[in-house]
Amino acid sequence: MPHVIEPATSGRAKCRGCGEKIAKDELRFGEVTENPYGDGDRTLWFHPVCGAYKRPESFIEAMAATLVEDGSVADLEAIETPAARGETIAWLRDQSRVGLNHPLLPRIDGAGRAPTGRAHCRSCREPIDKDDWRIGLVYYDEGYFSPSGFIHVGCWRGYFEGEDVERTGVEGDGERTAGERAAGESLEAGMVLERVAHFSPALTPTDLAEIDGGLRSS
Repeated sequence: MPHVIEPATSGRAKCRGCGEKIAKDELRFGEVTENPYGDGDRTLWFHPVCGAYKRPESFIEAMAATLVEDGSVADLEAIETPAARGETIAWLRDQSRVGLNHPLLPRIDGAGRAPTGRAHCRSCREPIDKDDWRIGLVYYDEGYFSPSGFIHVGCWRGYFEGEDVERTGVEGDGERTAGERAAGESLEAGMVLERVAHFSPALTPTDLAEIDGGLRSS
């Protein structure tokens, strides 16, 4: 069964990407996977933007399947994104492709200030000082996102583009090809900030400006 984009039939399902409910009749992305607990398949539901950010390969497949329909399945332009109406489809496709080209980027799960100085950065391995901004990470395994530590805001380029991260035993953590490494050179701070803002909606404009400054100064 292919992945789908369709209106939610109820308001009960929660998005696997952000944890918030998907409102009735709102367009949702369904990633169809093998059920690890029994026979048949299961569908994991996401807000479309959450799917584009965190499950890019499956989301691109769902977009392709939806776009070849006669229009009765879903109006992709109705999805609320940072793009202007009329540019939504291109924006969703572009965000998904960025995630495919930078396979650790879908791990972004927002940002916040470190409550203590105990956590170590997954990129430079140094402690993250109390009250410093840090980017939260998750990894995906059998339909669930689990916490995977943090990085300094200033270490984003070394982590998302670099070779110095342990990438064993977790989906998306295999050795990258030369082409993927070359594509990584084009990653921009704004791409990281968009994902941070999406998964940390409580951040204020001042917070985002501080994080943006840390991203661009590295």
